[in-house]
Amino acid sequence: MVYVPAGEFVMGITYEQAQYTQELCKKYGGAGAPNTCGHAMAIANEKPPHAVALDGYWIDRTEVTNGQYQRCVAAGACTPPAETGSYTRESYYGDPAYDNYPVVWVTQQQAADYCVWAGAQSPTEAQWEYAARGPESLLFPWGNTFDGTRLNYCDVNCTLGPNDPSVNDGYPDTAPVGSFPTGVSWCGALDLAGNVREWVADWFRYYTKERQVNPTGPPTGRTRIPRGGSWLDRPDIVRSTNRGENAPDYTRHKVGFRCALCDTTAQH
Repeated sequence: MVYVPAGEFVMGITYEQAQYTQELCKKYGGAGAPNTCGHAMAIANEKPPHAVALDGYWIDRTEVTNGQYQRCVAAGACTPPAETGSYTRESYYGDPAYDNYPVVWVTQQQAADYCVWAGAQSPTEAQWEYAARGPESLLFPWGNTFDGTRLNYCDVNCTLGPNDPSVNDGYPDTAPVGSFPTGVSWCGALDLAGNVREWVADWFRYYTKERQVNPTGPPTGRTRIPRGGSWLDRPDIVRSTNRGENAPDYTRHKVGFRCALCDTTAQH
């Protein structure tokens, strides 16, 4: 894990960042982009931007791997992923060649169960976003401008939809965790953009404009939140402000997770 010191940031997307997101969408969104990248696009659930203060905490340096998750299954504390292959690989989970790749095909509850077994918990949405953006509230872990050399995303190897043919990251699917060190965030965490989307602890709800301290989201809900974009996502989707919304039992070849740990020495 890496330590994330206590601090405050602006959670959610600003007007300027929304404008840049539209530019990325139009550039990489394919033939239909001019009609789908308007101001009312999916960034609506990233508004309004609002101040969030957090106590210090720890977060996994990378996504949880197949090898790590297998140990939890072997201990009887976790259930196996829904599928053992990845999108392009028939053999993935359980294959030693992919032990250092992110586990996928797990639900939000399976992610939470693993984190408890590991002595931690799923990060809150605010903790995840702060680890990715820092006190400067950057749009990507490395800055406010997209750079395709810093992550695993939908590049020339991605054939499932609009992609970026100008970059070859070497992976048609998931990459070993930590493969893109120049994509490191301000606190030392890797893969917070791309590779796999990551479950967080919160139930989904829309933001409010009020300042919040250590928010944990609503106590119940219908959908859970994955963050961070994946190997299948375009530049306008792998932003650190982007929020997903899926059923709690949703699993896919592009969704994994990481864990967090509260700093018990922090002053509340």
